Amino acid sequence: MNNTTKQKYELAKKMLKGKIEIDEVALMTGLSEDVLKELKEEVAPESKDVQILKNLDTVDLDIGQILYDNFPDEDTDAEEP
Repeated sequence: MNNTTKQKYELAKKMLKGKIEIDEVALMTGLSEDVLKELKEEVAPESKDVQILKNLDTVDLDIGQILYDNFPDEDTDAEEP
C-alpha cells in the first residue's frame, strides 16, 4: 500500500468519524463502499455491540473520591500590569 492509498484510508476514517455518509465518502476518496463499510465498523462500532453503563457513581466504580474544580484560578483573573 503506497502513501496515497494510506492517506485515502485515513481521510475516509476521519470522514466516517464525522458522520459523513458512506456514499459521499466513496465519491470523495475513490474507495469502494464495501471497503468503507469495513472501515466504518472499525471506526464506530454499531450501538448493539457497545454496552452503556448508566446510573453509576464513584462507589460503584471503586475509584474513590473525585474532586471537581469548577473555580477559575486566581492567577488568571488578575490583570497583568
